[in-house]
Amino acid sequence: MTAGSTASAPTTPTAVGARRLRIRVPTARPPSETGAPAFVLDRPIAGLKVGLRHEGSWRSWILIVDEWSKFLRRDGATPVVVKTGERTSAEGERTRALVADWAASVDCGVSGLGTCGSCTSWSVHDAVSLEKQKRPAIVAVTEEFAQHAHNMANHLGHKNLKVLVLPYPLEARPEDELKKIAFEYYPKFLEMLGATAAAGAKR
Repeated sequence: MTAGSTASAPTTPTAVGARRLRIRVPTARPPSETGAPAFVLDRPIAGLKVGLRHEGSWRSWILIVDEWSKFLRRDGATPVVVKTGERTSAEGERTRALVADWAASVDCGVSGLGTCGSCTSWSVHDAVSLEKQKRPAIVAVTEEFAQHAHNMANHLGHKNLKVLVLPYPLEARPEDELKKIAFEYYPKFLEMLGATAAAGAKR
């Protein structure tokens, strides 16, 4: 050290005060390996309230919902149809409340239609709302979006959500063909719910 120079003490944690850093990982927890439980009715469909959810966007699914509502009434059940709205701003709040009330009011239900990216995601989301109420739930999707539905359900922690796969494309089919599809898939719909139709009901 030369004359006239000054020395400063090295900066150490002791000199400035120890500091502790906490590093947070900005990722969500991975979904459970087992997934949330799924439920089945294990009983006749008669006497139950059956939820049917649509967005009002797809004529094909609205027609199938109408046909299934007729079949359910024939089999002694009460269809409870809900039409969802927008998912943002004030209307989004109303839609969330509407879905929550619907899910709590029925004994089981189906949510659809998954035939595009966003409509599949929201159909799964609303089917999960049923499962959170411990109701047997199905999401109805077309073949093209079945994998997306499974991925979305897994992401939400409901990997066991039942997915009913309908033909693709569906929307452009004529009315008589859609009615035939509704007729053909109604027994599968009941089977996935774990329900049986009234004895002697025509299929």
